[in-house]
Amino acid sequence: MNIKQRLEGCLIAGAIGDALGFRYENIDYVLNVGFDFNWAVSDDTQLTLATCEAIGDDIEIRPEKVAERFLNWYNSGKLIGLGSSTLKALRELQVGGHWAIVGRSGEYAGGNGAAMRIAPLAFKKYATRLKIKDICTITHRNDEAYCGALAIYYAIKASIIEAWTGDNNLIDFVVEKIPDTRVRDRLIEMGKLKDLSISEIGKIYKSTGYVVDSVPLAIFAAQKINESDFKTIITDLIKLGGDTDTVCSMFGQITGTLKGVDMIPVEFIEKFNYLDIAPLVYEMVDKWKE
Repeated sequence: MNIKQRLEGCLIAGAIGDALGFRYENIDYVLNVGFDFNWAVSDDTQLTLATCEAIGDDIEIRPEKVAERFLNWYNSGKLIGLGSSTLKALRELQVGGHWAIVGRSGEYAGGNGAAMRIAPLAFKKYATRLKIKDICTITHRNDEAYCGALAIYYAIKASIIEAWTGDNNLIDFVVEKIPDTRVRDRLIEMGKLKDLSISEIGKIYKSTGYVVDSVPLAIFAAQKINESDFKTIITDLIKLGGDTDTVCSMFGQITGTLKGVDMIPVEFIEKFNYLDIAPLVYEMVDKWKE
């Protein structure tokens, strides 16, 4: 696959994971998972697309432009389900705050908000760690939030450079790339349990809005893509409860990059194409510059 095909898979599978998980967000132990409802995406997808808008037509990654696009989407009423850290940053940007200082700091800034929208940077040739940190800082000035975003970035990058082909070595690849943090520690713990099923790992580690819980779970689930399928894994993740939209979205971004849209059930693609954001996704992919 070429880079645009991988980007298309990333964005569409991520949006579908978001839409399916969004319906069940924060419901513990979902027993019956169905997909026949009116789909809607949350800020996971919306902020990912806003990031694409800001960086897709330029070789350079400029955090001030990303912040401007976030604010534009917020002022236009396009963002749904914002977390407290992101909402704080947007409100301060709205009154003239600088992108580098409006993000929340401290332990309560360790949410999923940076990780869930970082995927587009993996498709840019000149995305440095400093640029990744800058983009995270807009909303989350927290080392765990940054490390979670870095983990998703490298998980997606592993597919692009074909260092990962769908087996259970993705966690090992990511662990070697990220700094010593709780996110890394959790990944190491999960790596030792790679033979467990998603339902079994969910009995040990719960999905929450905390990046240490959600990012490793999404990467763990991605490692199952060769032995299972997209729909089954999404269903298993939803049954765990918690921050289902974000975990399913990140899982979709990673596996969509690896497998492309061909791995997605036709009925899911048809439902995606009815979403308001679908034309924008296809337009962004068409115009993308590495």
